[in-house]
Amino acid sequence: MNQVQLSDVQIANLTLLLTIRDGILHDRTAACCRFALDAVQAERLGTMSVQQLMAIVANLGDVTLFPPRRDLVGLLDKPLPLVRPLAAVHAPRHVAASSAG
Repeated sequence: MNQVQLSDVQIANLTLLLTIRDGILHDRTAACCRFALDAVQAERLGTMSVQQLMAIVANLGDVTLFPPRRDLVGLLDKPLPLVRPLAAVHAPRHVAASSAG
């Protein structure tokens, strides 16, 4: 039996891709809003098989496909009952990669 060991980053990518794909298949509009997808992205992800997603993740390696929210640390520091309302009020702007120098 041939087994592939995925890294933590690969597992995260695969989990999110499968979640997004399932969301698209269930309710495309809601998934586009929830995951900030455009129509082309939704169409492509919605037509991909589980095997195709697994192959992409395996070949991508430890490159994350999903950047964190800009306010991630702030949300982690908030009391748990406040996390959902604060996340809903603030747009999930992603952290831009900065160059060290």
